Amino acid sequence: MNIRNRTVAIVAAVVTASLSVGLNLAPASASTTPFTAQTPAGAALGVLVQFKHGVSARGPRGTLAHQDAVAALGIAIKGQRALGGGWHELRFTGVVSEDAAQRALKAMSAQPGVAKVSIDRVIRPAGYVPAVSSAAPKLSNTAILSTIFGIHALGAIKAASAPLKVVTKDAFSPAKPSVAAVTTSWSKPKSFFGASLLGYKVQASFNGGANSIPVGGVFSSKTVKVTLNSGLQPGIAVSVRIAAVTKLGKLTKVGAYSPWSTAIPTGLPQEPQFVALPINTDKPTLTWDALSLHEAGGLPITYTAKASADGHADVLCSSTTTSCTFTGLDAGVTYSVHLMAANKWGATAFVDPWPVADPYFKYQWQLAGGHGINVVGAWVRTQGSQDVTVAVIDSGITPHPDLDGQQFHNQDGSVYGYDFVSDPASSADGDGWDSNPTDESSDNVWHGTHVSGIVAAASNDIGVVGVAPGVKLEEIRALGIAGGTSADLIPALLWAGGANIPDGNGGYIPNNQHVAKVVNLSLGQPTPFGCDVSTQSAMQWLHDHGVSVVTAAGNDGAAALDSYPGNCFPTINVGSTGFTGTLAEYSNWGAGVDISAPGGDYLHPGTVDTAPDGQRGGIYSTINLGTNGVGQAGYGSLEGTSMAAPVVTGVIALLYSLKPSLTPDNVVSILRASASAWPAGSACATAWTAQQAAPNDYSIQSCGVGIVNADAALAYAAANY
Repeated sequence: MNIRNRTVAIVAAVVTASLSVGLNLAPASASTTPFTAQTPAGAALGVLVQFKHGVSARGPRGTLAHQDAVAALGIAIKGQRALGGGWHELRFTGVVSEDAAQRALKAMSAQPGVAKVSIDRVIRPAGYVPAVSSAAPKLSNTAILSTIFGIHALGAIKAASAPLKVVTKDAFSPAKPSVAAVTTSWSKPKSFFGASLLGYKVQASFNGGANSIPVGGVFSSKTVKVTLNSGLQPGIAVSVRIAAVTKLGKLTKVGAYSPWSTAIPTGLPQEPQFVALPINTDKPTLTWDALSLHEAGGLPITYTAKASADGHADVLCSSTTTSCTFTGLDAGVTYSVHLMAANKWGATAFVDPWPVADPYFKYQWQLAGGHGINVVGAWVRTQGSQDVTVAVIDSGITPHPDLDGQQFHNQDGSVYGYDFVSDPASSADGDGWDSNPTDESSDNVWHGTHVSGIVAAASNDIGVVGVAPGVKLEEIRALGIAGGTSADLIPALLWAGGANIPDGNGGYIPNNQHVAKVVNLSLGQPTPFGCDVSTQSAMQWLHDHGVSVVTAAGNDGAAALDSYPGNCFPTINVGSTGFTGTLAEYSNWGAGVDISAPGGDYLHPGTVDTAPDGQRGGIYSTINLGTNGVGQAGYGSLEGTSMAAPVVTGVIALLYSLKPSLTPDNVVSILRASASAWPAGSACATAWTAQQAAPNDYSIQSCGVGIVNADAALAYAAANY
């Protein structure tokens, strides 16, 4: 994790902490040692193997093909598993020397049918300091209409044909405007094949039938119409199908299902949110973020803006787009603005511009102008869409009032996500992969909680606010108490992008229901080995599937090309700046840095009170105060490229919210074209000029194209895409 250390007092729920990483290799030996919290980052635990197309990875008795070539070197093997993307892990019984790992890599690479091999390494930052969803909404299991009948074992009776004339319609009711509903009606099947009609089964789907959800049990044989009003949302299509249940003697059978019948429930629009400066004759145009189809109640929207000033008549302006230019304003008068939205069912009240009332916003210098990212200007266009998912692959998450509403949740209320930490040394439950992304130990300074807040902490009058408070967070755990491994990071990356991940039992773990558009990797370690081919292939797969990956450049004050995984391609690798706009003293540099962003610099904090009680210069965000397990939610400052990366991640999430059709390559072009230039004559400005003239000179200590500028990035995207 790219985070720097600075000790400060804990006052009023404030904490700061940091990490540093090193790469210390064991002496050459084929023996193994246990993987523990003291194992150095970069140590070798196994090899990762990808076989050529059509070549089986299966060896005898559940082994990996050709693993005997590694065993012949005297290296004890613990087992093998599939990781997804065609990759397989061959795990040693413990940590081996670098020499032994390289010999294992060479031996496996020489085997027929093997396409690529890399080393499975420990990813563990040393020196821990104690410290509306796009997926289908769930319908209630309670029957929406009357009696539930039990269904007995299926027998040898012929299934009824499908019900006929199935029609699903919107069922909005002015008497219950807050309830989204549809009705589905049908006619009896043509054939029962000698059986009697017991009733009907109803299934619903929110993805066109790819997955179905049972609705209730068996409805009465007299039922030919049902109303679904549990779990539906305006603007989100629901498909319904019906099957007859017949009975012959003691046997029952579910008949053929009808084709899916689809409708979009509608409702009243939600209040629009917008950030705006006052209006006058010099600046008469108001812009806002469009309501999504769901927020618009599933219907076309008309917006009405109102300009008001004491002693002057209100001026109205209507539009079906996202901007409106007032005419008839009095010269020399400054007007406040208000906005409402209306569809055919009704209108919202006029709302004021979206305030930033979070009490610690004043400490978030990285969001402001100057050497910050000018995000308030960007918020005029969008604060982020809930259709954009940001995956934070990190140490996991802890409960926090600024984050709880920003994340996806399971039906039981737990945070949706996945835990890919497989080694018992890193997992408190010792069970390996599971669906619980909770951060288990204070040993990792609650790093994932801090990073998540930088991206998307809610604007809720509590604490801080994230760069993109309107997007959704997906928490994926890949670093545990003792760290993680390459073999854990790769499936975490692939799962974030929607790939199928084997479960080790011949099947797959549950698919990601909230595929990420942006992935944040605030982790890193110095390495002399470059990016391994397995991580490289995962990064390329994500890029090819339209996912932007943001990495931290590293905190070693050295060449970023020597820091993993930021040295993989294609990622957006982020250096760190401080309050004064200079590259932070710890930040990695050079041709491997694409762009920089505020990540904090305690040594150059400037003169503004950027954090309470002496924590000036760091990045203030969400954190946990537990020192022996999860404790109270709080706030604190940290510094590092770990903090700079999620700033850029948040800006990219805003870009995808504004322009959903953007590609990862478009995003890179926008960031480069819109970055704030380095101050003339500064070391970073001089180095950037030199880097452009000599792109292959890796000794130049450049800082990237400039500092990310959210306002300019969104303006550039709006004008050019």
